[in-house]
Amino acid sequence: MMRSNALVVALLAMISLPVTALHAQQAPQTQPQQQQQPQPMPPGHPSKKALLAAEGVMTSANLARGAADVCHLDAAKIARFKETARVNFPDAPDFEAEWKLGLAQAQPTVDRFDKLRTSNPVQYKKEINDACPPLSQGIDEVTQPQPPAQ
Repeated sequence: MMRSNALVVALLAMISLPVTALHAQQAPQTQPQQQQQPQPMPPGHPSKKALLAAEGVMTSANLARGAADVCHLDAAKIARFKETARVNFPDAPDFEAEWKLGLAQAQPTVDRFDKLRTSNPVQYKKEINDACPPLSQGIDEVTQPQPPAQ
């Protein structure tokens, strides 16, 4: 299922954005940047940066849940992925709570695969074969040490 591959690639790309953004910030600027005035948030509301980090944590946890419960990837690999997410999203207001929420949000996907396994084994195998190898490879790529910025 090509849509599964595209979704996995898109989600893994989103997870690697903080690293890419860090390298972009360190690169010399060739064009002057326009100053944008940040919109003030209501009192007590997390900043946009914190909200984006929280969303990144939840998305990472969602992927980790699929990797663990659908693709049956190694627990140590999932743990490395979680630690990479922790490093990539330092602005998340409550990493553990957001991780737990992301795990819970993946339950419908886990349930769908469980049902598909018994109701349509051929389709189940096809979807697993389409989604799991790129998910595993993406997690490997995200958890590899990054080369130092030059």
